[in-house]
Amino acid sequence: MIELLDVNKKDNIYSSTVLHKIEGKDIKINFGIEKSDFSRLKRILEFQPFQSGGFGKYRYFFALNYRINSEQKELYFTNVRVEQLKLNKEYEFELSKKFISNLLWLDQIEFEENIIHLKAN
Repeated sequence: MIELLDVNKKDNIYSSTVLHKIEGKDIKINFGIEKSDFSRLKRILEFQPFQSGGFGKYRYFFALNYRINSEQKELYFTNVRVEQLKLNKEYEFELSKKFISNLLWLDQIEFEENIIHLKAN
């Protein structure tokens, strides 16, 4: 599963950082996103559904299943697995077709050399 780590806005350029395992290595990948996805991804990262009282870090993983929004064809609904300590549950969020396509493309990558230009520091 691809993990959402962060979203950024710098000089009106929007980007997302994800963590993905390629060739057995965890690799941070940074890529540009649409302005509309910035707020959607930010909402995911701010979503903290568990009332466990624990101080464990929340983690967000894309389940890579999706369905088209019948009202807006450029938007998809996708499941995100939210984890905190031993708690986890999938929730549905709305993201652009373009962002989901990027995730599906990343999931198909087999060799680190194919995404070397996207590696985050």
